[in-house]
Amino acid sequence: MRLLTIVAIAALAAGAYHFRSSRRGQARTSDHLARRVRAAIEASVANPGGVDVRVQRGTVTLRGRVRKEERDSVLAAALGAPGVTQVRNYLEIDEDRGELGTMQSGLATGI
Repeated sequence: MRLLTIVAIAALAAGAYHFRSSRRGQARTSDHLARRVRAAIEASVANPGGVDVRVQRGTVTLRGRVRKEERDSVLAAALGAPGVTQVRNYLEIDEDRGELGTMQSGLATGI
């Protein structure tokens, strides 16, 4: 009976060790993938610091502000990085507002 208990405890400890080491490996892989995605994005954005990159199990989440003409290249760069399985796009677009008319600027007159 004692031998069976010792074997069960050893199996439980081995399982816990394996689970813990595999989670550490996933974290390292996610960090490495995030660095690759950031490097790919740096080439396609005027302000790469404005894009936040998060990675979890191959899924990349992008947040921040980019110019309208840069958005597609940022998404393509993230999708093109080896190891990326999905991209979640939460990027906000900076658009040139141009010249504001009187109604848009809040200066409406009754005339």
